Amino acid sequence: MYFVGTEDETVEYDPFEVGMSTIRGASSLLTRGREHRKFLQNIDTRIVVSGIRGKSSTVKRLDDVFRRRGYDTLTKITGNHPLLIRNGNVIPIERRGAYTTLYENINVLQEFGPQLESYTPEDVGIFENQGITEYTTRLINKRFIKPHVVVIANVRQDHQDTLGKTIRDLARAFARTIPPGTKVVNGEQNPVLAEYMRDEIEQQGGEMRQVTIPDDQQGRIGAETVYAVNDVLRWLDMDPVPEEQLNAYLDAIQPRWIRLPNGRIFNGAEINDIESTEAIRQSLAGDSHVLPFVYLRADRRSRTASFAKYLNTLAERDLIERARAGGAFTGVFASNVDVPVTEHSRDEDAGAVLDDMLEEGYPVLTMGNTVDDFMRDLEDEITTRAKKVAIEEAD
Repeated sequence: MYFVGTEDETVEYDPFEVGMSTIRGASSLLTRGREHRKFLQNIDTRIVVSGIRGKSSTVKRLDDVFRRRGYDTLTKITGNHPLLIRNGNVIPIERRGAYTTLYENINVLQEFGPQLESYTPEDVGIFENQGITEYTTRLINKRFIKPHVVVIANVRQDHQDTLGKTIRDLARAFARTIPPGTKVVNGEQNPVLAEYMRDEIEQQGGEMRQVTIPDDQQGRIGAETVYAVNDVLRWLDMDPVPEEQLNAYLDAIQPRWIRLPNGRIFNGAEINDIESTEAIRQSLAGDSHVLPFVYLRADRRSRTASFAKYLNTLAERDLIERARAGGAFTGVFASNVDVPVTEHSRDEDAGAVLDDMLEEGYPVLTMGNTVDDFMRDLEDEITTRAKKVAIEEAD
C-alpha cells in the first residue's frame, strides 16, 4: 500500500481554486519566463506521468517511494480529485466547472504557480499530465515541466476524440510529446505497439525503457504501472524497490467487490476504457452475470460508442441480461445496445438509483465516466453504506 496524508493533522491547508482554462492562460504562463525557469531549476528531479490508465495511482506510488527514502517531494495529482501533495501534506485543488478542461494543467500552474514556487522543493517533483490532446500534453512536457523522466503508464482506447482514432494513433500521440534528452519508462505491454513507440520516442530525441513484469505477476491489473517504479529509479541511478514491496503495492490495487447491506458493487467509473473495464470484470465476476451501469458524458462521444459495443459483446457472451445508463444521451445509447437498458437522468437521487439496481440481484459494475455530481453522490452513497457493513461486521 502507499500512504498519502497530512503529516501534522493539526495543520489545515486552504484549497487552491482552479478556474476555466483558456489559450490566453497558456500564453500567460509561458511568458512568466525567468521566474518559472528558476522554479524548475530548484527541483532536482522532475518526473511526469502520462498515458491512459493508472496515472494518479502511479503518481501516488512514486511519491510514497521517494518520501520513504527521505526525499523532499512536491506532487501534483490531476484525476477526479485533484491534489497537491507537499511532503505528505495534502492540499486539495478545487475546480470551477464540472469537467477537467483541456488546459487544466496549464491553468493550475498559472493560478497557483506563485504558491508552488514558495515551496522551492529541493529534490523531487512528480506531476500527473492529464492533457488530453497531443498538443496540451506536449506543451506541459516540453514547455512547462521539462521532465527528466516521463512514465507512459499504458495506451488504451480512450480520448479518441482528441488523441487519435486508433490505438496506433494514441501511441504515436504520447510518443511525440517526449522532449529531447528525456528518459522514458513505457508500461505498454503490447510488444508491437511498444516497439513502434520506441522508434517514435527515439526520433524525438528520447530514450526508452520497457517495463518488464515478472512471469508470476503477468495479467494482474495495474502490474505495468507498479513495476514502472523500478524503471524510474534505474534511470535515476537509484536502488530499486524490493520485489516483495512491489508485490504488496500490486496486491493492494487488485479489484474487490464492495459489500453493501443489500448487495455488492464495484465502482469502476474511473476506468474509462473498455480494455481495463473488461479486465476488472473478468477479475471480479469471471463467467457470472453482472449489472452494468454506464454513465455517459456529452463530450465523450467516442467513449460512449465504445461502451455500447462493449455491452453488446457482453450480451453476446451471455454475461449480462440488462443494463443501466445515466447522464447524457441515454436514449441514443440504449437504442444501440442489444439488451434492455433502464435510463436514469442526472437529477435522480443517487441513493434511490443504487437501491433500484441492487434489487435486481446481480452485483453492480459502474463504468464509463465519473466526473459528474451524480457520480460523486453515488460514490458517497457507496462509501457510507460500505462503512455501515464494516461496522456491523466489527460488532
